[in-house]
Amino acid sequence: MNIRAVVDRVIDGDTLWLRMRVRLNTSAPELGTPEGDAAFTDLRKALKRGRRVQIIIQTVDQFGRVVGYLRPDNYKD
Repeated sequence: MNIRAVVDRVIDGDTLWLRMRVRLNTSAPELGTPEGDAAFTDLRKALKRGRRVQIIIQTVDQFGRVVGYLRPDNYKD
């Protein structure tokens, strides 16, 4: 399932709000580590608030988070 969304904010290196909480289907180190802080900074730079994206939903994890991949909203299949 694909949905269009607008980035609201980046939570950490692999989690963001798209008017709902979404976990990316990747793994980033935890915040508070140099690598985790760098992943967070990089994702926040790439996905500025208001950026239009598509989320390709794959599943819902054990914590109730939507898990999937992102691509720019202007992506053509």
